[in-house]
Amino acid sequence: MSEQTVKGELRVIPISVSEAIVPEKARRTTAGEYLVNALKEKGIEVRDKDVFVLTSKLVSLFDGRTINLNTVIPSRKAKILGKLFHKDPREVELIMREGKVLAVIPFKKIAKNPVIWKRMLQFSANPEGTRQALDISTYVFVVNNHAAYLDDAGIDFSNSPPDYVTLLPKDPCASAKRIRKEITDLTGKEVAVIITDTVSVLGRMGSQDVAIGYSGIDPITRKSGKEDLFGEPHLGGNDLVVDSMAGIAGLVMGQMNESTPATLIRGYDYEPEREDEEPKGMELIAYPKNMAFRASFLTILTTIWFYIADFLTFQKWPKDEEN
Repeated sequence: MSEQTVKGELRVIPISVSEAIVPEKARRTTAGEYLVNALKEKGIEVRDKDVFVLTSKLVSLFDGRTINLNTVIPSRKAKILGKLFHKDPREVELIMREGKVLAVIPFKKIAKNPVIWKRMLQFSANPEGTRQALDISTYVFVVNNHAAYLDDAGIDFSNSPPDYVTLLPKDPCASAKRIRKEITDLTGKEVAVIITDTVSVLGRMGSQDVAIGYSGIDPITRKSGKEDLFGEPHLGGNDLVVDSMAGIAGLVMGQMNESTPATLIRGYDYEPEREDEEPKGMELIAYPKNMAFRASFLTILTTIWFYIADFLTFQKWPKDEEN
């Protein structure tokens, strides 16, 4: 396939499937071979510095992370929590095996607020389907894993056969590294691989795809401290490249019946991964462990001090006077 590429221009190529990938089919090949063959069918050859962005669901299928709920024996704790929070105790068991539950969101109770419910229906393609889904997602357990805050530990209960769920890859960065090697071995090209999952966006009525694993690409730009247009040092500039790529790909891959579990992004001149750097993987871009509580505590204290100072120095601002 011939194409003209403008410098700095990104090309996003969807890698679609004609039929759903099931565990039996995934066992007959590898993820890398599957992706390369899918591109060949489109007449697209892999190039150096191509970025493969894959849904975690696709990777999990090839990693054998699809679980039959009938094989899960819930613990006594999972049974009690399941009853209290209206969740299948087998699902609660799997969530707790994946990581520590940091918060429980009473999703249905929040959605019952007329303002929230009206907004949800405003964005709904099928209001009745939204109502039915809300009865299933009564409570959401939030787990911090792979440097992301994941709803129900990232376990996928949709787009799976009855009684089956899909867990996230055990080690997404290791999976990305293996898939990258498979693609390189098959094509002779140096590529990068990013694995994504969908998370809720705090304070917004929607979700966003973020990276939970990567290989071959520096996950973050390193420009903090460089001078801005006026010669002043700038504190920002550390853009999360892998999350930006995940967001771009997420628009193409979708979450429903788009049948596009992967994309190829071409044209971004990324920096290679620093193999000898510590910490490695997602820990490199995660907030340092045990610092989140301290940062939250200091933020709360500082905010209280601000409101006290604001109250003691009360005055009308121009905006208030206009009203």
